[in-house]
Amino acid sequence: MSLSSVHPEYTDLFGSWSLMRDTYKGEKAVKDKGIAYLPATSSMIMNGMQVGGAGAAMYDAYKMRSYFPDIVVEAVHAMLGVMHNHPPEFQLPDKMSGLIERATDNGESLAMLLRRINEQQIIAGRLGLLVDFDSGIKVGELPYIALYRAEAIKNWDTATATLGREHLNLVVLDESGMVRDADFTWTKKDRYRVLVLGDLSENEYVGEATYRFGVYTDEDFSEEKLIAPRLIGRQLNEIPFTFVNSRDIAAKPEEPPLIGLARLAMLIYRSEADYRQSLFLQGQDTLVIIGTTTDAADSRKHVGANGVISLPTGADAKFIGVSSTGLPEQRVALENLYNSATARGAKMLDGGPSSRESGEALRIRIAAKTATLNEVALAGAFGLQNALRHIAKWMDLDPEKVRVVPNTDFTSSELSGDNLVKIMTAKGLGAPISLQSVHDLMKEQGLTIYDFEEEVEKIEEEAQILPQNMAVGDNEDASGATPQADTPTASSDGSRPREDDA
Repeated sequence: MSLSSVHPEYTDLFGSWSLMRDTYKGEKAVKDKGIAYLPATSSMIMNGMQVGGAGAAMYDAYKMRSYFPDIVVEAVHAMLGVMHNHPPEFQLPDKMSGLIERATDNGESLAMLLRRINEQQIIAGRLGLLVDFDSGIKVGELPYIALYRAEAIKNWDTATATLGREHLNLVVLDESGMVRDADFTWTKKDRYRVLVLGDLSENEYVGEATYRFGVYTDEDFSEEKLIAPRLIGRQLNEIPFTFVNSRDIAAKPEEPPLIGLARLAMLIYRSEADYRQSLFLQGQDTLVIIGTTTDAADSRKHVGANGVISLPTGADAKFIGVSSTGLPEQRVALENLYNSATARGAKMLDGGPSSRESGEALRIRIAAKTATLNEVALAGAFGLQNALRHIAKWMDLDPEKVRVVPNTDFTSSELSGDNLVKIMTAKGLGAPISLQSVHDLMKEQGLTIYDFEEEVEKIEEEAQILPQNMAVGDNEDASGATPQADTPTASSDGSRPREDDA
């Protein structure tokens, strides 16, 4: 068998993944692909596209003048910002709590890992999570979760078990990369990680079997070299690998959610190139002399303020150039493309005129446009939860105690002074809200940096040191109004009562 073999669905989607990666990286990555993304014109081809050819020089200038818009990277960053404007929640058994702060082999927290998962979901619509641990793992140490991009998941196989549940029995992961040699040079080394459940010859294997894995080059694979890892003396009877797509965690991949925006970005790129080429040609008129011939010695003519052209009687000279009648249509077409890109992108989720809407109106408007975003958030969280449950099973813990709750509130309302007064007034009238809840809301909005207990201590300290002439009258506040009976007031020792004293 060849470990470099790929799944048929991998082949089908590889082009879309490449397009998304390049448009996300931006202009340099796109222009480096040359004619793959920006075809040469027929005149460039006729003049020779080989290295050093006139057509190649024309194409390089054509490509250099073109502009590629960063609408894909802007959309991805905007969507990630909206998805993570509130932190996710993680619930783990006590023995797994260390994963909250360190979940990957390079020390990322679960929150950081979830953000990376969401990023790959938005860009490629596909990724994988593998639970693994170092061979020398010690008592008390935890496994980690490794993230694999869509392109690294080369091959896989599933069998259909009872009730239609997918039974993963093979995954091949490409871990090839650059390795530094002893002489400080770098060489690309091929390396594949093979994950197996059951007998490799049975591609519809379903049943109890031990998870085995091995790391190989493409030439040295041997099923006999596969090993069954043990964690705390336990082996697994399932492959601890989770597929995560943009909407589900099935093995079958799907198109990236922003592939339409990426294709639109390429259309803008080509249209920009043609438009700027037309603009360039407008300033490149050709001098035509009628009624005379010129020998080679006098073939060069100079035009402009200091130029002189001598013509015999009856001769004429004029400039001819490319017609500009199509420029307005090109400009309008470009504007329409940019408008379509804005409508497709995640800019619809940020401020703009909508920032003046009420919180509920904004919530309703965005809810109608973020079905995909909600699906990404839920699928990403469920995939991470599934990976964490693999760890729980391996550690003989209850997997049902593992929960990952993503943020699905993609709006954030600003707490104004007027709203804060209304909240406190409602509290004084008996609304069931504590001072700590009000404080937590203020902290979330950045109005304070202290925890509730620290805030109370600060208030008590201020009450002790404020000069008497700055104190407000016993029966009136600063505005002259009499305080409500339910409103907490300073006690006889000058301190503010706690919530349970109020």
